[in-house]
Amino acid sequence: MSGKVGDTSKVSAKVAANSPPKGARSKQSRLESELRKLRELTKDAIPDEKRKAIMPLLANIAFLKVKLDDARAELLYEDIFTEYDNGGGQTGLREHPGFSAYNKLFTTFSRSVKQLTDMMPSGTAAADALIDFINETRC
Repeated sequence: MSGKVGDTSKVSAKVAANSPPKGARSKQSRLESELRKLRELTKDAIPDEKRKAIMPLLANIAFLKVKLDDARAELLYEDIFTEYDNGGGQTGLREHPGFSAYNKLFTTFSRSVKQLTDMMPSGTAAADALIDFINETRC
């Protein structure tokens, strides 16, 4: 499934619809579910004085995980490279912009999780559970 870079008709239609597909959980409920998982994973592993400080980090990690899952599903059948035509006679192949966006999301996700794990004692069950959480995103 290849298309021209800059063709946003598919994206625009999704944004205009602004509702989850039938049978799918809404993004908000998925986000809340991921956030509950993270809160539970870190509940006993991070001291109470640090809990307030990490709550925005947990919300961001949950958001990134939902976006990564969605991006992975969208990119599954896409080619890594896509044709382009800049309208000025130049044509060729370039990296699919979705893969670039996915890599940026994953880098931010990884850094955020690293920041979180640095606050947790290593070798604890919570740290191991957080590693499992990360591995869910890689699959």
